[in-house]
Amino acid sequence: MNNATNARTLNLRWFGTLSFRQLLGLISAFALALALTVMGFGASCYCFGMLIIAVVLYMMPRLLGIENIKLMTLVGVLFAVSAILIGGLAVAPGFVDANDDNPPENDYFKDVKYTYSGTDVNISANLKDTVGTGTVIFKYGEVQGIGFGNVNVVFNMEQPMDISGGPVDDSIQLNPDKLYIGYLAVEDTDGNMVKNSDTAGSFLRGAYNGDITSLSLYGCLMATAYIVIIFFMIMIFSTFMRGRMEKTRERMEKEGRLYPQGYGRCETCNSMVLPGEVRCRKCGTYIDRPDEMKPKKKDFFECSDCGAEVPMDAKQCPKCGAEFEEDEFEVTHPDGTVETTTESFGCPECGALVSGTSTFCPRCGANFKDKKK
Repeated sequence: MNNATNARTLNLRWFGTLSFRQLLGLISAFALALALTVMGFGASCYCFGMLIIAVVLYMMPRLLGIENIKLMTLVGVLFAVSAILIGGLAVAPGFVDANDDNPPENDYFKDVKYTYSGTDVNISANLKDTVGTGTVIFKYGEVQGIGFGNVNVVFNMEQPMDISGGPVDDSIQLNPDKLYIGYLAVEDTDGNMVKNSDTAGSFLRGAYNGDITSLSLYGCLMATAYIVIIFFMIMIFSTFMRGRMEKTRERMEKEGRLYPQGYGRCETCNSMVLPGEVRCRKCGTYIDRPDEMKPKKKDFFECSDCGAEVPMDAKQCPKCGAEFEEDEFEVTHPDGTVETTTESFGCPECGALVSGTSTFCPRCGANFKDKKK
């Protein structure tokens, strides 16, 4: 039996033992989280998307019973390294390549073309309609980082374009050490607002002499960092709450309010049972509690035939079926009269069966006089 069990598990030494089902689930969670990140799900849905990725990466293995903190820490680190390298060396550069051509037309411009001469960029375009009192401008900004289908850029620079000849035909000069994104727009001078612009923009890569790898790695690092931070926050919070729950469970077990682990389910049908229940509510099987819990319940007594716990008002043993006859008690009063009674109750201190008119327990000597109304 042990050999069969070992054949279905994988010992990872410092990172615990995993079944192949758990290993498959861990790999699937890792691959799914990495795919969502690389496809830009986190960037497109902002914080909500990053939260979903972090939850997938942590909760899928957790639901399969993987609780080793060292293993989950390793998963988080490997995820971060994989996402940064794949994004910085493949995804982000590919995104730049797909968006460094001449931009598409919009409501005002067509045939937009960028021509590079060193650090000078000549911008030409044909107007699709008159701009009225509007002013044609070229808005652009410095790229701080390139992530998974998104760019960290603020369009804080602009230059008016010359349209005196009809079509747009003007040039700007850029810093060759910086990568920029820009787009043509029409600014309404009355409201001082940009409208009908190609806000996606295009990379002005032709005027850039640097390498986009550093920008790509930095952008992917920042995007991945948010996901990993959320992942570790979930892991730390989950570990903290699990620790508190275990301490609470230990306290409740000591108080007799909760079964120790392994005793909380029926051995026959695996249904949940609660302290004080001597029969399974589903299948009726007798529930045998550990000895250390039995003295803590005051409303039970032991069956004289099998030793099972029996509720005080039971007429029959729930385990062996032995029937209990009502015991008759003779009580001698101070005036010498003798009374016979079948009324009884369980001693709240030791659980012994006591006459209903008794003022003390014959087993432990507990005084009931002050407790009776």
